[in-house]
Amino acid sequence: MTEQNDFGEGFPPKSIAFVGVSRTNHFQHPGYTGSKLIRILQEGGFEGRLYPVNPKATEIDGLKAYPTVSAIPETVDLVNITVPAPAVPGVLEDCARARPRNVQICTSGFGETGGAEGKALDAQILEIASRTGLRIIGPNCMGFHVPSARIQMFENVPMEPGPVAFLSQSGGHARVFILHASHKGVGLSKVISYGNALLTDEADLVEYLATDPDTRVVCMYLEGVKKGRRLMELVQAVSPTKPVVIWKGGLSAPGARAAASHTASLAGERQIWDAFFKQTGAIPVGSIEEMVDVALLLLHLKPLPQGNRVTVLGGGGGDTVAAGDACAEAGLEVPPLSPQTRSELLSYVYLVNQGIGNPLDLPIVFYDMNNLRRTLRTLADDPLLDAIMIRMGSEFFVMDQLFPSRSQYAEAIRDVAEHEMGRKPVMVAITDETSVEPAEKHARAFREAGVPALGSLRRVCHALSRVSAYQRYLTSIGAEVR
Repeated sequence: MTEQNDFGEGFPPKSIAFVGVSRTNHFQHPGYTGSKLIRILQEGGFEGRLYPVNPKATEIDGLKAYPTVSAIPETVDLVNITVPAPAVPGVLEDCARARPRNVQICTSGFGETGGAEGKALDAQILEIASRTGLRIIGPNCMGFHVPSARIQMFENVPMEPGPVAFLSQSGGHARVFILHASHKGVGLSKVISYGNALLTDEADLVEYLATDPDTRVVCMYLEGVKKGRRLMELVQAVSPTKPVVIWKGGLSAPGARAAASHTASLAGERQIWDAFFKQTGAIPVGSIEEMVDVALLLLHLKPLPQGNRVTVLGGGGGDTVAAGDACAEAGLEVPPLSPQTRSELLSYVYLVNQGIGNPLDLPIVFYDMNNLRRTLRTLADDPLLDAIMIRMGSEFFVMDQLFPSRSQYAEAIRDVAEHEMGRKPVMVAITDETSVEPAEKHARAFREAGVPALGSLRRVCHALSRVSAYQRYLTSIGAEVR
């Protein structure tokens, strides 16, 4: 790695200069402006120092303005550039005199355009960085979201700190990730939008997160990779201790074309990425929603499943068929229960309108918490199973005269999982086929009570399959069981 790309020094920043700040709030721009970014940080409660740069102003929105970055009376941690693309090289030359720790180019209009002018500007940026040693993020990026430092790149987004990081070539995906994570109670350490990755790329950022004490899970959205071998080696080194979850965009022909115009990325072939995931233990996903689901299970399933053999406990014959299909679709095995398990179940449940195949059709256990606890213990003792899913309809929680309360379910499941289930993880899938109430509302209540839950059986199946494969990778390389 070159010194200029040794990302981490001065991050998160405590002092930020903004080049491209209008003297008024009436300046219209289709993307970000320095004025808008300053306002977002101020409204978000950023406690660091902000320096607007404008050669025609002495004060902007109550902040002292400076004509150039080099005129600022301290070495700033970050320079944020939002001026039009042709003006960026001149700003970088001034930055070279000021020696900031990092420079972030939000402006677009570079190599991603595919035009000669954009490529020429890329060449200028590369030359300046090579000559001066500037560390540059971007261009064509949205910036940083660091809740613990009250740094955000978007208006009106949650600022909930936590152990999950997200690296994204797409600023839009970064925003969606923040919203999905908050909705599912997943706190964030760092979200970094790095755009075209002209100098600082995903490998540099993975290396930084590898030693970041605030990060336990690394999530990534990639379009193209310039240093594939280095990224593979880094992910392979990181994944045994910090799971790496990757959504690789551009694997289809239309997606590859879109990636080329979005961030000037060469997307790569599917076979290459299949080999990448197999060799590194990185967890592949196909959407932001799935990525957050997987991160949630990685954080809260204790332990991770040692295999992909599951049982689904629910009530309703048709639902058991659907559950079996969902498991098979996700690559999970649904084996017959052991004779010992079947014998124990038959000692207290009857088979009229019920079934002890796998998936289980046992509505009776949802009426009585003692029966639910006993059934979970019985399933946990089955040597043929690696994980337990409980399927519950949202209608359970609006029929108080028939079913226990949601809090009673959560308490029973949590207590058995924490104290009596040993090495078998348990999770809840809430379904809302009747549209009585949103399933995700109830899933969130379970999560807040300490029970891993999602608002869809298929989502639980797919996330569990990904997490199970990751644990099997750890076992194959002799890493510690999580």
